[in-house]
Amino acid sequence: MMLNKPQRKQQNAIIKHLKSIGFTNRLALYIVFLLSAGLAGGFFLANKSIVYGYTGALACYTVAFTPIGTACSIVLSKIVDKSKAENTGPNGEGIKYAQAQANGFQQDERFINSPPI
Repeated sequence: MMLNKPQRKQQNAIIKHLKSIGFTNRLALYIVFLLSAGLAGGFFLANKSIVYGYTGALACYTVAFTPIGTACSIVLSKIVDKSKAENTGPNGEGIKYAQAQANGFQQDERFINSPPI
């Protein structure tokens, strides 16, 4: 008779990844998802308008979603600025440059024997 070991609950890979990234990067993903949902909603509404022969303006959707899109673009630009500031060294150099400088500009041994591109 075999005893069953208690199985751990396997978390979804996406949820696991979202927990591992920082808050602002997660917020950026949520905002992009919101904008994508708005675009899909606009496409769906336009498609239904064509199917049912409505030829008027879709102002109700446009007026409601435009401020949301504008606010999202402002927040996304600030998130990019924050990430840029975090990935810049004190002298204005990038992280990769600073890492190479700390290694004495020596090539990583793992890539010495790599095939040419």
